[in-house]
Amino acid sequence: MYIPKDYWMVCDRCGGVYRRSEMRKEWTGLWVCKRGCWEPRHPQDFVKTKIDEQAVEVARPDTDSDILTTTLASNVSKDATSIVVSSYSGILQYSSIGITLDDGTVFQTYTDEEPTSTTIAIATPIWGDAASGNTVYIYAHSNDTYLTDDLDADDY
Repeated sequence: MYIPKDYWMVCDRCGGVYRRSEMRKEWTGLWVCKRGCWEPRHPQDFVKTKIDEQAVEVARPDTDSDILTTTLASNVSKDATSIVVSSYSGILQYSSIGITLDDGTVFQTYTDEEPTSTTIAIATPIWGDAASGNTVYIYAHSNDTYLTDDLDADDY
């Protein structure tokens, strides 16, 4: 039966043939039948979000006040068991230290005894060369937790 301006259309979703009056254009741009293929747009698509301000007002780098630094006063070769530093202030018996080697790595060890001069005895032989002027890190800590008469390199 002919109905003026109610032509036949094919549903883009199911492929069925329907009159124009039985079709609806979906939010996706598809022409679909009203009988079972049409889906309304989900309400979550219309949720408006609040802009989250993520900038930090005062950005400053962390500083660790427990790390002191000094420099090597002379060259240190591989397998050395002592180093000479510019200043031994803040270095105690069993202080953890890090020695910057020439290859850029930091060798971690600790002091064997309380230093009385700029020559520091270290617990383990250094594994690489370090030039004069390289940084030495001293990690401050409470010696009370480490001081025992029988402490050796394996216990640290």
